[in-house]
Amino acid sequence: MTAILLAAALVTAAVFCVALTRGCRASFNERFPPISDAEFLARCTPGTRPEVALKVRRIVAEHLAVEYERVYPSTRFIEDLGAD
Repeated sequence: MTAILLAAALVTAAVFCVALTRGCRASFNERFPPISDAEFLARCTPGTRPEVALKVRRIVAEHLAVEYERVYPSTRFIEDLGAD
């Protein structure tokens, strides 16, 4: 009986985590619609070297499993991307 209750608790926790992740992803997608490289560069601080900014954008997208077009210059690593 204890094993059944434990299994039920684990399944419930897993379902909750999946629902929470989907909710967070949907919220992220709403806050960060895809933008082009030109728009990304327009939002960068004046004086930013374009080749460096775009390279950093690509690296962040690859390493944090985020769509390239959804990485903004204002994107925060922990709060927005969950890089904790």
